[in-house]
Amino acid sequence: MHLSRSIYRLVAEPHLRHGFFSIHLSFERRPLTMLPLRAAAVTRPIARSPQLCNVRFKGSRGPPQPIIQMPAVKPQQSHRIAIQELGELPSDMGLLPDTFIMPTGKNLPSLIKSPTLRLQLESRRLEQRILDWRDKLIFRFMSKTKLQLFEPKKVAVSLHHDMYTAFAQGDVETLRLICGDGLFDSFKKRLMTRGRNRMAWKLHQYLEPPRIVSNKAHHYAGTNLSRRQAVVRIHSLQSLTKIAPNGQIVEGTDTPREVTEYVVVERKKVNGTESPWFVWGTTNETPL
Repeated sequence: MHLSRSIYRLVAEPHLRHGFFSIHLSFERRPLTMLPLRAAAVTRPIARSPQLCNVRFKGSRGPPQPIIQMPAVKPQQSHRIAIQELGELPSDMGLLPDTFIMPTGKNLPSLIKSPTLRLQLESRRLEQRILDWRDKLIFRFMSKTKLQLFEPKKVAVSLHHDMYTAFAQGDVETLRLICGDGLFDSFKKRLMTRGRNRMAWKLHQYLEPPRIVSNKAHHYAGTNLSRRQAVVRIHSLQSLTKIAPNGQIVEGTDTPREVTEYVVVERKKVNGTESPWFVWGTTNETPL
């Protein structure tokens, strides 16, 4: 005996890029077969969903290249596996995936001349901001840490000043304290090749108020590791004066220059202990 019945199926599909499941309802008709009353029940194995704890490490778009080049890091399956196997953190974990920095000035497409490209950028920025807020909420819940969203701007301005002052004075110990490993190695090499010449760095003025252009937080699932990372745009007038061994200023080096920098600051929280903020390096606007 066959009856017609409607069967609704809930189907869960993983979205690897965003790390969540979407559920949709499908409708189809199948014939209903009446089974004998004494038929043995068939036990079906429960399908297990694939583990998605490493999704954020697969297929991520590469970050923009920084102005101060960071050393290459050997490929790893994931930072989570590295922590479990080595029992320690990589010294330089790099820029967080999908860091988006909106182009400015001449790099920003015009709404009149290139409306399609401009709208694509605006759409991408909005999408990334929503994903960043999702990650912040997960970070807040899992790490039990207050976000303090405006703190990175004050920190970046202070560290930016201290970093260039220490570099000009050849203060290696201060650079070691406030810079990430990759940035510190870069400064150290430049100091070794500088010779006996001295330098004096001066910030003449900010041409625009410093502004946070990316503010991210991430908790690594299955670990006691969380990271905060922010990019602060600093548009300033500054000079780096070179002083010869005889005390004379090298001609032309004391002229103030207009500089726009995207300073990346970061802090980690491991096993409940939060590190101080440090300068990871600098980066560029997201290319078109």
